[in-house]
Amino acid sequence: MISRIKGELKEIGNDKVSIEVAGITYDIMVPSSVAESFRNAEHPNEIELYTIYYIEGANVGHQFPRLVGFADPVQREFFSAMTNVSGLGVKKTLKSLVLPINVIARAIESENVKKLSELPGIGPRMAEKIIAELKGKVAKFALMKDVEPLASPPKAPDFANEVMDVLLQLQYKQAEAKAMIERALAAGKHFKSAEEMLEQIFKQSEGAWRQGIN
Repeated sequence: MISRIKGELKEIGNDKVSIEVAGITYDIMVPSSVAESFRNAEHPNEIELYTIYYIEGANVGHQFPRLVGFADPVQREFFSAMTNVSGLGVKKTLKSLVLPINVIARAIESENVKKLSELPGIGPRMAEKIIAELKGKVAKFALMKDVEPLASPPKAPDFANEVMDVLLQLQYKQAEAKAMIERALAAGKHFKSAEEMLEQIFKQSEGAWRQGIN
């Protein structure tokens, strides 16, 4: 089993890093905060990760070996405990840990379903299951001090680029399209899709046309 890997950092993604060791490059899944720490480092040449090795895929012939890496053994241990909860899994756990480990552990030990339900992908039912399976097993993590979250909170989607492409396809000049997008954003609405932003642009344009007619 590969429990630790040290080598030259070759590439950084949002939730993955590539490390070269003795001429072999390993792709390692990491929490978004770990990837961000390497991205912000001045000279992140050689790095070391504490890893978990697992097989992805349940069907024979469609199984792939994967590595998940962490900055220290404590992160790895807590993550491993979380993935042991039935129905949680590696990828869902990676995305869910947007609160510090100690905060999550305290919520588990205090049976705080509401706090656990704040984690992405963790509803009340899963929160209750986590508490049922881990309460009494994560008290030491609750005592940790000055801990950063393992995952970054999901960012609100930015539809501006998609809307820009649509407007350019509709023969608007780039300066015109940019101005239309800026006016839509200035309306202060929260757009859930590119279609909603385009609808706002249409309404604003329709208002301008009517004023021109009058």
